[in-house]
Amino acid sequence: MDLILIILIPILIVCGCAWYRMNPQIPMSTMPALLLGVVIAGSVFGHDFFHAPFGPIPITLDRLLLLAAIAMFGWRWLKGREDLPNFNSMDVAIFVWIVCLTLNTLSHDWRAMDKSPLSRLLFFNLLPVVVYFLARSYKTKIGDLRVIALVLGGFGVYLALIALAEIAELYAVIFPRYIVTSEESEFFGRGRGPFLNPVSNGIFLSVCMCCCWMWWPRLNRVGKFGLLLAGGLLSAGCFATLTRSVWLGFIVGAGIFTWLPASRKQRGALVLATTIIAIIASPFISDKIWAFKRDKYVTVADMEQSAQLRELFLTIAVDMFQDRPLLGCGFGQYTIAKRPYLQDPYSGQPLSLAKPFYQHNVFLAHLVETGLVGLITLLWVLAVIAYASWSVWRDKSLDLWPRQFGLLSLVVLAHYFISGMFHDVSIVPMNQTLLFFLAGIINNIKNNGLEFSNSQSSPSSNDPVPASQPDLELPSFNQKTTFS
Repeated sequence: MDLILIILIPILIVCGCAWYRMNPQIPMSTMPALLLGVVIAGSVFGHDFFHAPFGPIPITLDRLLLLAAIAMFGWRWLKGREDLPNFNSMDVAIFVWIVCLTLNTLSHDWRAMDKSPLSRLLFFNLLPVVVYFLARSYKTKIGDLRVIALVLGGFGVYLALIALAEIAELYAVIFPRYIVTSEESEFFGRGRGPFLNPVSNGIFLSVCMCCCWMWWPRLNRVGKFGLLLAGGLLSAGCFATLTRSVWLGFIVGAGIFTWLPASRKQRGALVLATTIIAIIASPFISDKIWAFKRDKYVTVADMEQSAQLRELFLTIAVDMFQDRPLLGCGFGQYTIAKRPYLQDPYSGQPLSLAKPFYQHNVFLAHLVETGLVGLITLLWVLAVIAYASWSVWRDKSLDLWPRQFGLLSLVVLAHYFISGMFHDVSIVPMNQTLLFFLAGIINNIKNNGLEFSNSQSSPSSNDPVPASQPDLELPSFNQKTTFS
């Protein structure tokens, strides 16, 4: 069966690309379509769905799509149809970060634990950076942004339905089947989706929610009602993750996407509505939010202990950092390097309880494994992406679509930071892929501003709803409105 798939999948990819190029009705370029396919295929049809051995690197559907994207860009470059972009501040930051990560990995025992450090470097970091480079280099158009928003919005509906089916134990309707049958039992019982991780599922749900709301100022009353239903469904899917950091990230992400475009009056209404909801909900959730049963095979007492473990993770991280402050213990080496620190008789804490776990903080994980050098370069990358995203949103000369993608990138960064304070979000490859995919789009917009300007966009791409239809959109989404 694996041999058949290995033969058929490349053929289907080639045929699909050929059909795509010959169909003039699809308003999207091939490269963004391939990269979007990498994100979707890697999320749903990744390693857990299908993989076939091919030397040291297993073949998966998303890697085949990425290989096709690399081959396409290389061919277009050789033909003179694409130029390599000039480096800017975001490129430099990402380049320095990935070089530091690579050197750190190779300077330690990268063969340890069945080459786990090398695998993490390649699949969780280098491949997302390749996605960034391709998304940043290809001349993306406004039509591409529309399709990306539409596809991710629909993908969010799928994720929400799967998450709700998981907590309702409707296993017969869940697809792919590995979500239910996988030997990975951690988080089972929560809405962990095809990622087998509720945090990653929550990050994607937050992004997909915002992609749905991108369409709000462009739809009539019926369309907006549909968006309200989709928003309720995605919110329920977020709740189904049963993960507090996901809830917080979802609320902050939704706040960014509604607060920044809103006028002063609308912001006042948002504050009032949020306050009322918080007052009403507080008596019902305040006693239960810190301890409740989530995983099917984990008790409430275990959940309470999970929160207490974070103090132990911090103690271990501080001790390890003090011994190797500059370069850390080595990327991907935490599982081995932490063992001596679990036996500290002077700590007065049961540090051995943390033995089965990774670090539960992405920044502490980088600090321990790559030292100050790795953490500073990571923070540099996130800061540069945040600044570029904010600049795109504030650039009023751009069409509304690229400006909304600036907000979307800020939502990803906010969720990455919030969830990263409680989980190492970098050990799930699709988190990194989504982050760098959107970062590449933002850099593309900044470097090809004329292609995304109001004068270059079609009138229909940004026109408000006709006067005969109800005007319910936020006024600040209208390009003619002065920002407060």
